[in-house]
Amino acid sequence: MTKSRVKAPGPAEDAIAERISELILDAVTHTLSERSPEPGRRYLSAFSGGFTDEQRATELMVTLILVRWLSAARDEVGGDLVEAVLTWIEQELGKRCALRARYTSGPLVDEDSAAQIIRYREGLGPDFLPSMVWQLAAVVALHGDGDPRWLAERVGRSS
Repeated sequence: MTKSRVKAPGPAEDAIAERISELILDAVTHTLSERSPEPGRRYLSAFSGGFTDEQRATELMVTLILVRWLSAARDEVGGDLVEAVLTWIEQELGKRCALRARYTSGPLVDEDSAAQIIRYREGLGPDFLPSMVWQLAAVVALHGDGDPRWLAERVGRSS
């Protein structure tokens, strides 16, 4: 019996991750400029709820990137971010968006809480991924002077 090995990411996976990162940053940028939940939906809902192995793998990659970005924001800002972020979302995007975002706010709390958000994937459906974009937009609005470049710098990207 041989052990299966996990293949290290190669150029194709790196290119996919970079494209996903660009989409996330675009969604955050447009969420801030439009003050609407729709950019998050428009840019990321297509990645939610796939049925094929490839679709599920892509959704997982998007989820992991979003969690990493939220965690980086938490580490940068420090302190309790959740209530301020959810208040911003409620005021700017609506109460329903804030209620949905609460389920995926774990990365803003700590690593253990971040691992729990996947439980809400099915219940939030197409708003699972956008709910994390809304949180990133809120963090940028509250701590990055509304400039998405602040976020890009925190997650090791330039734009």
